[in-house]
Amino acid sequence: MHRNVSNVWWLAAVLGVAVAGCGSDSTAPSGGRPAAGQIAFLSNRDGNYTVGNSGIYLMNADGTGVTRLSNITAGGPVWSPDGTKIAFEGLPGNQEVYQEVYVMNADGSDLRNLTNNPGPDLQLAWSPDGTKIAFYTARDGNEEVYVINADGTGLVNLTNNPASDGSPAWSPDGTKIAFSSARDGNSEVYVMNEDGTGLVNLTNNAAADYRPVWSPDGTKIAFTSYRAGSYEIYGMNADGAGVTRLTNINTSGIPVWAPDGSKIAFAFERYEPDAAPVEEIYVMNADGSGLHNVTNNPARDARLAWSPDGTEIAFDSDRDGNAEIYVMNAEGSGLLNLTNNLASDFAPAWRPR
Repeated sequence: MHRNVSNVWWLAAVLGVAVAGCGSDSTAPSGGRPAAGQIAFLSNRDGNYTVGNSGIYLMNADGTGVTRLSNITAGGPVWSPDGTKIAFEGLPGNQEVYQEVYVMNADGSDLRNLTNNPGPDLQLAWSPDGTKIAFYTARDGNEEVYVINADGTGLVNLTNNPASDGSPAWSPDGTKIAFSSARDGNSEVYVMNEDGTGLVNLTNNAAADYRPVWSPDGTKIAFTSYRAGSYEIYGMNADGAGVTRLTNINTSGIPVWAPDGSKIAFAFERYEPDAAPVEEIYVMNADGSGLHNVTNNPARDARLAWSPDGTEIAFDSDRDGNAEIYVMNAEGSGLLNLTNNLASDFAPAWRPR
């Protein structure tokens, strides 16, 4: 939960001046599969590269129609549930100072700094109805979970505890927020009502438990834990019961549920003797069965996003010598380089339908 401005690949930054439809890239590939929606991503292709961060772009899901949405230093885009807006972490004036919460329309217009505070604001999460954004911030001297209305009003500290609190995740019905906290001496997964009341420790284990992610139907929570002496992905019921170990491969990857809740994907960093670590994308059934390496390439494959219908996965990879956005079928077939650009393209986010 520490600020890391240079690592914009997952939690990044964004701000400056967004310009709607401020450019189309004629070098985009012709495709090779039918377009299925749109994908937002980060790129430094127009020289928009400051202190390790890039601007936000939008393209069709077949790689055509690349459009620059912002000309500022930006972090990973997070779509509103209805697909009309994009939230992101931004660096004011493209400076390495602190990240703010920004929101803009899907075409890049109406860019607004919602937080405007000299403290890092990270890990953005939209409420299911699109009216609020939860995030973690160190503005009070330690990490807390805050929520703010999507128009910038109504800022509230939900956790208000001297320990570190972060990684907020809304329940699909919008009534609860799961998060990680070290308030009991080690990292645990907690849940609270959306107004901060009703706090419950769901994991209550001596090992570190963190990064909770709700299943689409709200009945399960996947999380990462070190309770077996290695980092693994676990699942539990929404009330903390029925904890089940889902992996056995020593991964600290963040679980990403398929839209229908039937599968979980994650990026796994694999280490081999006398070789650089290799990051791969794995997919498994929601109960941990059927674990499958869907990328199986010696390059780094990371930062994945499911298509809205769950049939495809977008991700970024440096297998061609620089970071590009690829898409493949969920089982790993049909690989296509969507960006095919000499610049770095990464952190894809599929637009909700």
